[in-house]
Amino acid sequence: MEIVLDIETVGQGVEDVPERALEYLYRSLQRDQPDPEELERRREDLVSRFGLDPTTGRVVCVGTFDVETSRERAFVEASERALLESFWQWLSDTRPKLLVTFNGKRFDVPYLEIRSAIHGIEPESSFSSIAHIDLRQTLEGDERRRRGSLDYFCAIFGIPSPKTELDGSRVEEAFGQGRIEEITRYCLEDCRATAALYKRLRPFCR
Repeated sequence: MEIVLDIETVGQGVEDVPERALEYLYRSLQRDQPDPEELERRREDLVSRFGLDPTTGRVVCVGTFDVETSRERAFVEASERALLESFWQWLSDTRPKLLVTFNGKRFDVPYLEIRSAIHGIEPESSFSSIAHIDLRQTLEGDERRRRGSLDYFCAIFGIPSPKTELDGSRVEEAFGQGRIEEITRYCLEDCRATAALYKRLRPFCR
């Protein structure tokens, strides 16, 4: 079974980040002694990027797509812990032979693992026992400057854009407005697009 995986994340509220950790983050913004206005701008910029880091963000949706059967599933729960536990149980029950992602080795997989560790979750199965093809690494090769988004490579390969309702920069806004179904559709659209890209690249993936 070849499974495509994609996650959607948002930043935690400032009040949800441990005070000691927050002080550490804010301290790094003051090294060149900026004026109060610049310091506030830096803080706002930092908080706006909380969702990109598993220590200050949280998972709001995990999408999976079976490449062969086109069966898809999304994990969405009000509680992040419940979402992660449900996902890990599914992974243990399903035991896919291959995981396919776009930038998953650098983002999705470590994000899921770190958030799960923070919650004290100990899954029966782990990603380390599953072969993993990261399409971004396949397309990047040894040339790190050869980078592009999933949407970019879909355009290059003539695959319909997965960014029909949302893009990554608008997920946090949608989550804040309670538009969970929209986020779920977006996550699964990314899964479908990744699967389509994988089918084109599969003969060259090792």
